[in-house]
This record gives sequence, C-alpha cells and structure tokens, in this order.
Amino acid sequence: MMKHKFTLALLFVSLLSFAQDDVPTSAWVSAPVTVDGKALEWKLPLRLYDSGTKLFFAFANDDKNLYLCFQAPDDMFQTKIIRAGMEVAVSAKGKHKVSITFPIAQTSASGPAGDDADQLSKRTNFILQNTMMNVKGFVSRNGIIPINDTSGIHAAINWDDNNKLTYEIAIPFKEWFGAGYNIADIAKDITLEVTINALKQARRKNGAGQNIMEGEQGKLDGGRHHQHAENDAETHVMPGEYKYSLYEKRKLKQKFVLAENGDGK
Repeated sequence: MMKHKFTLALLFVSLLSFAQDDVPTSAWVSAPVTVDGKALEWKLPLRLYDSGTKLFFAFANDDKNLYLCFQAPDDMFQTKIIRAGMEVAVSAKGKHKVSITFPIAQTSASGPAGDDADQLSKRTNFILQNTMMNVKGFVSRNGIIPINDTSGIHAAINWDDNNKLTYEIAIPFKEWFGAGYNIADIAKDITLEVTINALKQARRKNGAGQNIMEGEQGKLDGGRHHQHAENDAETHVMPGEYKYSLYEKRKLKQKFVLAENGDGK
C-alpha cells in the first residue's frame, strides 16, 4: 500500500514539474512585426492550438512590443469573430491587465460571407469599415481608438488565399507598464486571455404565436435537417463535428513568458 502511495506521489510531482516547465516562451524578433493581418512574419503553422476556440496562436516580442497572432481556419468561428467581436487581454503576474476588443460587435447580421467575387468584396468592405477598436487599461489610451493608433497599439484582420482568417495585435510595453518598464522585470508570468463573443439571436413569432430564436440550432443532429412549424421552412443544422454553438461565448487562456535578448524559440 505504501509502495502504491509513493508511486502516485512521484507521478504527481512529475506531472506538476512538466506543467510548470511547459509554459511556452515568446519568440524574439529583431525587427518590429508589421500588424496587417498577414502572417508573413510568423512561423507557420502557428505553434499553439486551442480546441475550445479553434484558434491557432503564437506570441513574439522585442524590447519594445508584444506581438500576438491568431489564425481561425474554421468558418463558423470566423463568423463569430467578425460579427460578435473578440477580446484579447494580457496581464503580468495577475496585474497590469490591458485588453483590446476588435472587431467591435456588429449591430447587424451582415458580414463577409459568400462565394468567390462576392466573398472577396464583402471581406474588403469589412476591412475598410472596421477601423476602430475598444481598449482598456493602457497608460494613455482607453476607449474607442483607431486600429493603427499613434500610441503603437495596433490590430488587424485579413484573409489569406486559403480563406484562413489571420488576426494580429501589437502592444507597446510603455503603454502596458509605463515608460519606466524593464524587460527583465516583466518577462515572467504573462497570461493571455481571449474571449470570442457569442452571436445574439433575434426573436420572432412562430405560427402558434410563440417566441422562438431565429437561427437557433437546438440539438446537433449530425448534419440532418429539421422543419420549422411555420411555412415548413427548412433549416440546416451544423454537422455533428461542430460541438460549439454560434450563440455561446468561448474562451482561451494561456500562460507564457517573454523572450529576453533572443532566447525565444
């Protein structure tokens, strides 16, 4: 009995040590990353993945800025991001929390969906129309500001030739910690928190005068169809592989450490 307890204790310590050592280090960059929604300066595929949000992501830094890159290949989660908005927050040692919400949630259901030229046109319009972000906790900037702000706080979204959405952010350390920051002092215990907001459902009346939610998925049924009572309207249900509703908020949380003098991998 004592032998089993000793073995379990060793296993617990090993797992704990692995968890502590498994915190990823940001990649060091020798030149500023251009925040344009294009992943040209990032090593692909992005090295981390979160199944809850279906985001690939990575982080990089120099001595002046933190850079974040996310990629969303999943169409449904692209829809959630561009229509409901996404919040990216970082904090150091549980303090100095700053956040960027971009895009800001749309009031209408329109968004870059469609095929070929129509899809390209809608995506171009989306990029041209969504030029503001909501920021909180920064030294000199708070509230609604441009996505290419003079403070150096930047955000951008774009799509590549494979219809993959790329989302980039730049956060200046002077706006995060103040002008007197020291990269060695802030290199440890960074926490990234990402929230993909839920789409809102519009209410309407069915044939019996009851309130129902427009677009509500209900139970996933493996891609089969079901009928609305009113007008026998057919609604496509997401395939069974889609376990995450458009109407549910999804979160990602990841700890990492900043790279110092090129020690990121």
